[in-house]
Amino acid sequence: MSDPETNEIISLQERLIVRPNEVGARASARDNLARQFAHVAVLGSSFAGRSLPLFMAIESGHTNAIQTLLVSIKNDLEELRDAIQDLEPDLSDLIEILGKHLQK
Repeated sequence: MSDPETNEIISLQERLIVRPNEVGARASARDNLARQFAHVAVLGSSFAGRSLPLFMAIESGHTNAIQTLLVSIKNDLEELRDAIQDLEPDLSDLIEILGKHLQK
């Protein structure tokens, strides 16, 4: 991940942290959800806006460049998967909390 991506994650996380708190998330869940939502958003945006278009644009004869890019994409997708897995427990808990409020 690049420094601009890290800065974007931090900025987005600072804005996101309010929302889980507003809807009843525990403090630890709030922090994790904000961090992981920001991570997923930035990595997904980077993949859609940079990596995938670059993959499509590289001439097929440039196999070294394609291979290097694909390794980078693989690493980014693994990082994205990890971020999604890290938010799932807290997201499920928050959905359950909100479901209980709807039942009242």
